[in-house]
Amino acid sequence: MVDIPTRRDFIKGLAAGGALCGLPAFSETLPAAGGETAAGKPAATPFDHNVVEAEVRRRAQEELHKRRLVVDYYRIGRKIAYPLPVLSLSIPNVPVPGIKGYPWSIWLLWTLEERVVSLGWTAEWLGDHEARRAATADLAALAQWPKYRQLSTPDLASAHAGRILWRAATQWKWPDEDLQDALREACRRHVEDVLPTSDKMFASVSTKDDVLRHDSPHKLLQNIPLIGTIGAALTASAVQHAAAAHLNARVAALFGAILDLRTKGFTEGVAYDGYVLDFIADWLGTLPAAERSPILDHPNLKQYLDECCLLAAPGAVEQVAELSDVEPREMPFRLSAQAKLLRFRPLPVAAWLLARCRLDWLRSDALAALHQLKIEPPASEPPSGALDAHYAAVLRSGWEADNLAVAVACSNSPMDHIQSDNGTLVIGTRGNWLITDPGYQQYAKGDERDFTVGPAAHNAPLLNGIQQTLKQPRRVALENIAPGVSRVAIDLAACYPPSLALKTLVRQVWLADDNLVVVADRIEAETPPQATYHWHANPACAWWLEADWALIVLDEVQLWFTSPQAQLSGANLQRLPGSRGQLSLIPTIDEAPSVVWWAFVISQQRPVMHLESQGRQLRILDRVFRVE
Repeated sequence: MVDIPTRRDFIKGLAAGGALCGLPAFSETLPAAGGETAAGKPAATPFDHNVVEAEVRRRAQEELHKRRLVVDYYRIGRKIAYPLPVLSLSIPNVPVPGIKGYPWSIWLLWTLEERVVSLGWTAEWLGDHEARRAATADLAALAQWPKYRQLSTPDLASAHAGRILWRAATQWKWPDEDLQDALREACRRHVEDVLPTSDKMFASVSTKDDVLRHDSPHKLLQNIPLIGTIGAALTASAVQHAAAAHLNARVAALFGAILDLRTKGFTEGVAYDGYVLDFIADWLGTLPAAERSPILDHPNLKQYLDECCLLAAPGAVEQVAELSDVEPREMPFRLSAQAKLLRFRPLPVAAWLLARCRLDWLRSDALAALHQLKIEPPASEPPSGALDAHYAAVLRSGWEADNLAVAVACSNSPMDHIQSDNGTLVIGTRGNWLITDPGYQQYAKGDERDFTVGPAAHNAPLLNGIQQTLKQPRRVALENIAPGVSRVAIDLAACYPPSLALKTLVRQVWLADDNLVVVADRIEAETPPQATYHWHANPACAWWLEADWALIVLDEVQLWFTSPQAQLSGANLQRLPGSRGQLSLIPTIDEAPSVVWWAFVISQQRPVMHLESQGRQLRILDRVFRVE
């Protein structure tokens, strides 16, 4: 058996992950879903078929004017303009410092898929001849590509190429006979190209138990080869290839193992969990109902749906908390997955979320999935309070813009997309996260990588300059303790190296009403350690410091925060090398007391706070918080 390398090893030798680019701009004629227009009329929703058709047609019309497919490789600061139609899997001869064999193909196929899907559905629904002509040219070119993989494994580019071919061959009636023949032949070649690489990587896997018995099951479950294998299963189903049953069994075994392992904490974060589930949702549609049931009826499938919803910023369901490697705008595949799963089961949380989601955040295949549905989204919102989002704990006062939410990282997942960021928190209101985390992982070496995964990346304390190195948190409490007040407590001591000789490190976080978050770090060691904090703000925030309080302002929202044990001034405010715009408040407490407090208050005026009971109790806004 050949072990699949970790993503970190994969990046070192071959490639890096990425983010979606090239999505069409938001149409001013179609307001965001889930609110009201300026005239007070209900906002457009993706469950309105006329709205969906208009939005997809608008995107197609933009594509018709293009002579180049512009792909934004924003992680490395490059844009490439590929000639249209794209005649092959062209790899630009552009060096990327620190990475050999950069995976240019991923971003290329993400962008090409969005283009072809918008054109194809416009031709299908509306009989648009210009859209049909352009989609025909793109598909005819894709069908002739000599290869669909950049890498020697089942990769993401091959998965998206296969999904384009599968969709055109099975879901659209407008392709003529010549194009249909070319698509079917391309599907056959796609399967026979990917299959040997998938067989090599998953030679030991026949059932999910084969995965679960492995010494390190997670090594068999990396998203890249799994998604690549699903792409081949799609093209196999399109042409009834002899390998279809073999590939379907493999995908069922791998994803079935993932679902079982989620009970023990397996996750890759909402962005990459959603990426896998997006392809799974398409694949499920190729199976008989009986073969879909083990996945659709699995109790842990709900975790995927819940984390997508529970991590949303108040007033903006699409703005999920950027903890670990999560990019909400650039990787919206989680939303596509939710839309596609609705055709199989009533999913009230998914329907509620999508009804409130901005149309411009939804990929065209998600809009097409919703176009097939005839449902009324539920009016009632999910519960608030103390919530389990699988790899994070969430405290929220509600879901509307003027509510408040805090998400706290807490995961033991061995996957590389989950960073050693336990205890790190983000605070959100009015559709934004004000206290943030870098939210992604830069793979190219340099300042930006240090900013995203280095010692300054997260806001759990550095102790004597040392960051967390292990993912061994223990959630002590997640509870609603009074009307309007919820709490989470996480034991972080085992996340730090043993050399620190920590006796105790427990981070407690309280949320009270719509305006207050209190944090208490109980730190005990043989010698009081130096504690350094890195509080990153939203890149759009403005700052002010006075009387040992920091203030960040965004869209007239004012968030004050301080620690009674820290001295805060402009000298603590820095823009760290590698930041994309975040400013960071970086105070150091030379000998940390047994409890370090932080208070965050939404207020027009600087609050008043009192430390009591020898530092064990904090009084603020007529509320009292205590650490025993």
